[in-house]
Parts: sequence; C-alpha cells; structure tokens
Amino acid sequence: MLTTFARAGEDAGTGRGLSQLVCDYIDELRASLGGPALPIDAAVLQGLYDRRDYAAMLGWIKTSMRLDLRVGLRIVDRPETPTPMWVELPQPMPALDSPAFRSLRVVVNAQSEELDRRSFVWVVAGFAHELAHVVLAAIRHRLREDERAVDLTAMALGYQAFVGAAEVTRRVGLGWSILLTAVLLPFGLVVWAGPARQTLRLGYLTRDEADAARQYLATGMRPARR
Repeated sequence: MLTTFARAGEDAGTGRGLSQLVCDYIDELRASLGGPALPIDAAVLQGLYDRRDYAAMLGWIKTSMRLDLRVGLRIVDRPETPTPMWVELPQPMPALDSPAFRSLRVVVNAQSEELDRRSFVWVVAGFAHELAHVVLAAIRHRLREDERAVDLTAMALGYQAFVGAAEVTRRVGLGWSILLTAVLLPFGLVVWAGPARQTLRLGYLTRDEADAARQYLATGMRPARR
C-alpha cells in the first residue's frame, strides 16, 4: 500500500534544496543498484498496452529490472482504497537472488478503472513503481519505506521518462480541485490546483523533483542551487 510522502521548499533537516536531495538519493540508490541503466525502449511495451495485455507489460518490466521471481497481476474491480496500484510483499522479504527469492511470487494489484482510462505512460510508471518496491525490499535498502526513493529507483532502473511524465492536466473548478487534493494526497496522487485547471501526478515526486532526477540521470550534472 502506498503511503504519504509530501514536502515542499527546502528539506527541513538540512536546508538543502529538494533537487539536491533528490540527487543525493540517486547517488545512494545507484551505489546499491549496481550502476546506471539505459532508458527503456518503449516500443514493446506500447504494443502490449495497445492490446491491453497488462500482465505481459508487468512481466516485461520485471524482466527489464532483472528480477528473478514470479509476479502476478490482480485487476481489482471494486477496491476498498482509491490507491491506483499496490504490491503485496512477504514479511520478511527474502534477499535478492537468494533461492527463497527465486521461488517467491509477489502480486501487484491495479484498479481496473485506472488501467482502462489512464495513458500508456501512466500505466508503465505505476508498474515500475510497484516493482521498485520489490527491488528495495529485497536489497533491504534503508530507503525502502520512502516512497520518493521508490519513484527514484524506478527512474534509475530505466523508467525515468515514464515516472517524469506520469501526469495529466484538466480544467476544473477551484472547489473540486481542493477536494481532490484532500482526498488523493494520502494515496500517492499529488494535485496542483488553480482556478481553472488541476494537474494530477502519479507517485510522490513533484514535477520539479522529477525533472531534476531526469537531468541528473542523463548528464550526471546537478541542478544549479537557487
């Protein structure tokens, strides 16, 4: 189940800008993940999405992340939570690539309505986020409960373009925008509201944080301090 992770401005503990903190997270995650991964070629995934073969999409992403275990997809018609997707993990989680890990089966849950109405980019970003949970749990990373770090792990494993672009902007009334913000923030959906439009992002990174992460992953150059 996704948990709330929202901050704004400067990191309260250190005074560093959030973009710099994102780069620090990426450095730490890369050290644990074995170095950078090339961005994912979307052609195969796009074909699977066009056929609405979501289970095959999930399996393809699992393979691209070099996860040697079984993954099931449960499409939920009447979920008890507005969370778009969530993953079921055993406790304790077997270590990555151990015999117990290879015999493991984890299940990703996804709302059928979300799969049907969301874009290709949104679905890929959601699946990548949930499988990034598996990666961090299996390596017992200290940031495994940090949802922002989970998004960054998916980006570091090649899904930076998808996580960075998983948002949609609509024209809505101000009152409806505020209501959506209150309802959806605890479930990993961040809303920026204005009098005429509302932007809904999947995950826990703001647009600025996602842009900073994409730049750093692509160039190794940190955003300038403001």
